[in-house]
Amino acid sequence: MKNKTKLISLFVVFTMIGCDLDVDNPNSLLEDDLADPSAAAALANGAWNASLRGITYMMMPHAVATDESVWIGSRDAWYQIDKGGMTNVYNEFVDQAWPYISEGRWMSDKAIAVLEGLGTDLPDSDDLVLSYLTGAMVRVYIADMFEDFVYSDKTEAGTPIGAANMSQLYDEALALLGKAQSIATGDNAVRVLSLIARTKHAKAVWGKVNPVNTASPYVSAGASEAASAAALMSADWKWRMNFSSSTVSNYMSGQINDRQEMDLFQNALVETATPGAGGDPQPNDPVTGLLDSRMSASAAEFRAGGGGTQWAPVTITSLREMHLIIAESEKAGGNDAGCLAELNALRSLDSLDPYPSGTDAGTALQHERRANLFLQSRRLSDMYRFNLTSTVWDAVEKSPAGSYFPITISEIRANPNISQ
Repeated sequence: MKNKTKLISLFVVFTMIGCDLDVDNPNSLLEDDLADPSAAAALANGAWNASLRGITYMMMPHAVATDESVWIGSRDAWYQIDKGGMTNVYNEFVDQAWPYISEGRWMSDKAIAVLEGLGTDLPDSDDLVLSYLTGAMVRVYIADMFEDFVYSDKTEAGTPIGAANMSQLYDEALALLGKAQSIATGDNAVRVLSLIARTKHAKAVWGKVNPVNTASPYVSAGASEAASAAALMSADWKWRMNFSSSTVSNYMSGQINDRQEMDLFQNALVETATPGAGGDPQPNDPVTGLLDSRMSASAAEFRAGGGGTQWAPVTITSLREMHLIIAESEKAGGNDAGCLAELNALRSLDSLDPYPSGTDAGTALQHERRANLFLQSRRLSDMYRFNLTSTVWDAVEKSPAGSYFPITISEIRANPNISQ
């Protein structure tokens, strides 16, 4: 792109001050200026924040499609998703998210290309690691949430990846993480390793929902990487998306905490007015019989909004998820006792009583995933593969099990390579 970025929104009428406006604006930038080594950190962080914004724009429709969040507001397009309708290319909120998630993918790839091109002129290799992590992360979320996708390059239209080929995004993510792993140090090394475990597990889960396989839903993938990552993690370690007034906001946080278009768990007022429409209740812990304290804590933190209404943090990977990946690998391999042992190690983080021997390992694993991955966009695939439903889903709107969000109408209309 050769056009200068528009950085001035208001001009003073020059006849009032009698000055010559034929001067260079020192704040104007060309795309070629991004190749300046001094811009490396800004480019890496810009791609990171663009990706966070795009991901949370998709996390909201994903959450309201599950039993984690319920529509309580006034916008009918949310109603459709809340009822389980996933495939409408005209849905305004998925269509609204499309340019943001696409921008995050493009920006992360741009950052990688530019920073790799700097070679030995790169001031700080951590900026390249961040770009690799961003490019990998945004691909994983896209593959988790979309039925199909397309990589376009500004005005150059791309071709659809194809629903049958979406698992290749996990492979692309792993390739980027392999590059990151060779240069990452300190906390970044832990982030890379944990995201490798998460990506390998997510790819295996994708295989269980394309097509949906409820007869054999458990996967054994990413466990060795999860164990290696867990060994490097401090107690209850979390890698998080953080938001602020000086960076970008969390769209999901804004919709729930600010606009109150959605709520977490069952909304009593809606439920009382229309039984069955108020969402899914918060589950009880299977051992204590009380409301699950992990979900209560996560919900309270989210509702706090990160100190406002729109800045609630989102966990990307965690020690908790590493335990869950290892536990599921044990379950998939037929070692129920090993699965329960790993889940009990997870429960010890919250000083919760362990599952007693003889507990059904599959039921326990399913609950622990729900409790410890709340609002992290893992839930819909789990609901599909574990044959679970939301009380809000109905036969009229609900899409078939295994349905995810489509390429939306704005891209269809703009892209000559796509026919509706």
